[in-house]
Amino acid sequence: MTRHRFALGVALVALAAATPLSAQIQDWQSKWFWGAKGGVVGYSLPTLGQVVSPQFGGEWLITAMRTALYVGYSQSTTQERDSFAFSGVANAVPVIFDAMRRIQVGIVVLPTNGALQPYVGGGFVIETLTNARTDATPALSSGQQTTVDRALQDQSAGGFALVMAGLQLRMGQKLAVYGHYQGSPQGRAFLLAGSSHSFEFGLRYAFLGAREDDVTSRR
Repeated sequence: MTRHRFALGVALVALAAATPLSAQIQDWQSKWFWGAKGGVVGYSLPTLGQVVSPQFGGEWLITAMRTALYVGYSQSTTQERDSFAFSGVANAVPVIFDAMRRIQVGIVVLPTNGALQPYVGGGFVIETLTNARTDATPALSSGQQTTVDRALQDQSAGGFALVMAGLQLRMGQKLAVYGHYQGSPQGRAFLLAGSSHSFEFGLRYAFLGAREDDVTSRR
């Protein structure tokens, strides 16, 4: 009888301790995190080769049990100028664009419940070269200018596959700091050849829940 009472007491203590621990490690689930981020993005130019530009942006992370919907926006801060080849134009043409804007949409997987959480994911990214235009010199004929303007309109934006891997450190129930890598191959119809790579760091804060919280329904 004494052994049974001791075992029952141990079980009750363990049950009492387990419930708040479960709530603590799973409090990131079913929430809408808003984030601000900064970092760098790298891409390839025809004659300058690989260049790196600072970037900034924001994001939303809507979490479920072990997965999350990721939506992000990033914009570089460096104006670029290089010479590009266009079909129907004999010589390379100097082109300027003010920034690269990136809209990222994907699904990420968070396999652990600890305070330090790795995550991986994939989806797609829309990249846009803002205000892409030809330089004033050298002068083009009207026909060449029309050809280049049409090509710039068609090739200054595109959608591509996206991969992501990162790590976040949760600080309390709503705040997290994180860093991640994003990579994307760029298609032939895009003005920039090769691929883009970015490293981003930032803060996430859960302002509201993605649905009504119910700790007892979580597993």
